[in-house]
Amino acid sequence: MALDATHAIIHNEGCDLHYCYKGTGPLLLFVPGGNGHGRQFYQLMDRFADRYTCATFDRRQMTASQVAVNKILNPYQQARDIVAIIKALGFAKATIFGSSLGGLLTFVVAAEYPEIVEHMISHEGASFPLLPDYPQVFEWTLSLIDMCNEKGWEAAHAEFRKMFKGYEPAKDGGVPRMKPEADNTINFWKNELLVATTFRPDLDRVKKNGVSVGLMRGVLSEDATYARCTYEQEKILECERWDVPGHHTAFETQCDVFLPHMERMLDVLKKKASQA
Repeated sequence: MALDATHAIIHNEGCDLHYCYKGTGPLLLFVPGGNGHGRQFYQLMDRFADRYTCATFDRRQMTASQVAVNKILNPYQQARDIVAIIKALGFAKATIFGSSLGGLLTFVVAAEYPEIVEHMISHEGASFPLLPDYPQVFEWTLSLIDMCNEKGWEAAHAEFRKMFKGYEPAKDGGVPRMKPEADNTINFWKNELLVATTFRPDLDRVKKNGVSVGLMRGVLSEDATYARCTYEQEKILECERWDVPGHHTAFETQCDVFLPHMERMLDVLKKKASQA
């Protein structure tokens, strides 16, 4: 879908970060996951723009935010990208929503720059090293990388997609998601997969920082690896963790169903923060 929004660019650490925003009120920033582009959040931005300044962006090395030479994913650098966008928008703090790899990056922001986080919501955010079966998950990741090297990224990606649950038409029932450019997927395989599946966000530091955190797991995701991460995150953070409708990208494909749960999560986080 198209979005009636203001588009802008901020240069940070060798990258022209392309972002867009619309609405008025406190800042609500949406952080893309492994697909890298902000278009997936346009529906949510449209619905929140009457009460928030909603913003999103294309992550470094993805879609419009290109660099001279692609490099391996650096979660700390991408956290600084997020901070740069918040400051470029003229805000001192933001409520941040991140899904999948975007959730991982949001945890890094909460650990390193808690002063700019009003609230954060991680929807099935990656933190695979926390899982009790992480040795098997790690070896599975290596097998995918071997497949990518031997048979190409398309074959590896097809195998990778098998872990995503709830996307069958009979279960999904939503609008088609906005697929990333092929170059985004290639960059994910060359530069992001290994870090995304082996990096452990410092949740102990997030808790120590007292950041207001909410966790979401899609019920259609069942026991998918990324969904199980939310249980391990809850054990450390001792925060709100909800099961919400849909699968890994339901915030886009089933926005009307997802929206009330996100609204309620934000209300609960605000209430808890005011009582702290």
